[in-house]
Amino acid sequence: MSGPKKRAIRPNLGSSLRPRSKTPRKHALVTGVTREEYQQILQYCLNNKISVSQFLAELVLEDATKPKSDRKEKVVIKAEFELTPEQQEKLELLAKLHKKGTISELIHELLMPNLDLERLHGSLETTTLRYYLSKEEHEIVTKHIASKGISARKYAAMLALKAISQERKKLK
Repeated sequence: MSGPKKRAIRPNLGSSLRPRSKTPRKHALVTGVTREEYQQILQYCLNNKISVSQFLAELVLEDATKPKSDRKEKVVIKAEFELTPEQQEKLELLAKLHKKGTISELIHELLMPNLDLERLHGSLETTTLRYYLSKEEHEIVTKHIASKGISARKYAAMLALKAISQERKKLK
């Protein structure tokens, strides 16, 4: 016989449920998260009194139905890393040899081909989270994710962690 079962945590206890869709939400998609990421997502859902499925489904649907013009705006990324003075000189020389005005332009040129080709795979130990969608929602989301070139298993987790990070920034 097995021991006493652990009581399930219901993040949406006492909160309103998602609005009904035209068809039942029978289509499930999954995402993989690490234990730490799962704890962050669960805590967010507990704080906001929503289920994990509702949180993930709403994020993915919102992203999939966002106007295309919102996705075309550029984002500036500033990377910092340490080099020795000799390495910095070599990097500046490489930039000149590649006819780039700055080291940033050189790094951008070197990085972009890999970013365009690279599929995001990893060997992290993950926990599977499911989120449920109606047939119509599922079609919208799967087409959107396929156009991104990111595995569906990683996409919802990426959106969730980004939303949690933005929420934390707002609270500070």
